[in-house]
Amino acid sequence: MMKKVVILTSFICFIEVCGEINIAKLLPPDYDVSEAPFPKDGGPIAVGIGWNIKGILEVNFREMTILASMYLRVRWEEPRLIPNAEAYEVGQSLPLHSSFLKKVWLPDLYIHEATEITTFSMIQDLQGAYIQENYTIVFSALLQTRLACPMYFYKYPFDAQTCTLSVSSYMLGENKLQLEWMKIGVTADKEVNYQVPNYNFHIVSSVITSKHWCETEKCEFRPSSIARVHLRFERRYAGHVLAVYLPSAITVSLAYISFYWPPEVVPGRTVLVITSLLTMISMYGNVLERSPETSYMKAVDVWLVLCILHIALALFQYAVILTIRRRQKETNVGNVFIKSKSPKIRPLAPFMRSASGGSASDNQQGPSPPLTPKANQPSSAYRTGGSSVTLRLVFHEHYVERAGQLGLPILFLFCCLVYWPCYLS
Repeated sequence: MMKKVVILTSFICFIEVCGEINIAKLLPPDYDVSEAPFPKDGGPIAVGIGWNIKGILEVNFREMTILASMYLRVRWEEPRLIPNAEAYEVGQSLPLHSSFLKKVWLPDLYIHEATEITTFSMIQDLQGAYIQENYTIVFSALLQTRLACPMYFYKYPFDAQTCTLSVSSYMLGENKLQLEWMKIGVTADKEVNYQVPNYNFHIVSSVITSKHWCETEKCEFRPSSIARVHLRFERRYAGHVLAVYLPSAITVSLAYISFYWPPEVVPGRTVLVITSLLTMISMYGNVLERSPETSYMKAVDVWLVLCILHIALALFQYAVILTIRRRQKETNVGNVFIKSKSPKIRPLAPFMRSASGGSASDNQQGPSPPLTPKANQPSSAYRTGGSSVTLRLVFHEHYVERAGQLGLPILFLFCCLVYWPCYLS
């Protein structure tokens, strides 16, 4: 039991006392933690930076943010350190206690797009520092960062979003601090693509450039060195095609089947087209609830509105046919009415002729031939014109029916040939 207490006391001594002694041996007595180091060549401080993206935990298109966990590594030279050859062997790193970070100068780096940064901890904070040769300090930490990412949904669900991760110094300009990539650069684990099932993840580019805070010549802020990484999220649209595009195309096809039903079947043909129209409107409402809210039309909106318009055209086409058939019935009924009401021309009775002063010989002459209406009389003109109007209406009905059977499907196919290459390019 006494032996265990001695071992535990020695361990506490190493953590609390020996660690402090090591730090005291590495830093000079006049070390100022608020003062940046001065490189021997007189140039800016070279700060190396590297990212290893462990996972993309969330892509929130409503808040336009992404949540990522990553390892951050920062490296810089501190020439004010006291060389201690006994502390570590050549080519190896000396791990330091976390209290060392509170007593040494640290680069004031920050992430421009970060809205929230969380550090992980278990027994201690998951961060640490190492000292390498040539007075080099290497800092490492595991972070969970929520990044603001402007997103544009003109091509939703065929869209691809590019998010930016930018790191720079808050106080020091590029004449005082210069960023550079470490050998690790910017990497991502292979499992990242499986963590975001709706997207394909890629690291597009990583550059070191300058951040100009003002565009005017009299800008009081000096440009800063900035490390910028572009992360690309390409949406996987196979699920949308199966859930939205294919059912909507089938619904439009069902509405087109009504063109081959007899026009006399008014309830069946009307119910089929109206049911297809209501189905498309309901589908559009469900898609709007699940898609990003925008003030402009997205690709899926254009498609669904296009389908609704084509079904509405099918309904309008049937309305035109019913109007033509009603005109045909009115024309036929009008012809029968005119013929039945037209006055018949009969010969004058004998007693009427005698009363008018006619002779007996005239009465013995037999009936005079019936008088037929002239060609320019209204009744004859209506009968002749009525038959031609009816014939024209029959031809009009045939043309409108053919336009629905052939014209609307060809128009829908043409819209598809324009839509898909436009939004998939």
